[in-house]
Amino acid sequence: MKYSLYYHNMCPFCLRVLSALPSVKVNVEKRDVMRNPEFRQQQQKATGRTTVPCLLIENEAGKEEWMYESADIIRFLKGL
Repeated sequence: MKYSLYYHNMCPFCLRVLSALPSVKVNVEKRDVMRNPEFRQQQQKATGRTTVPCLLIENEAGKEEWMYESADIIRFLKGL
């Protein structure tokens, strides 16, 4: 599984998720949508939304699942 967090530093909900990352047992790639517009475009193309934080979960077969809501993201990652 591969995990990518779409975020930006001015979002308090993103900061909440970022502060929880050191306590999770998986590697999460951080994708700042303000510094890299390609990340924002990827998210919008896949979901129709640009809301952050958003966690992209990719399985080994390439199937993608997008998760919103900071509390849900933190709960999911801590459960891994």
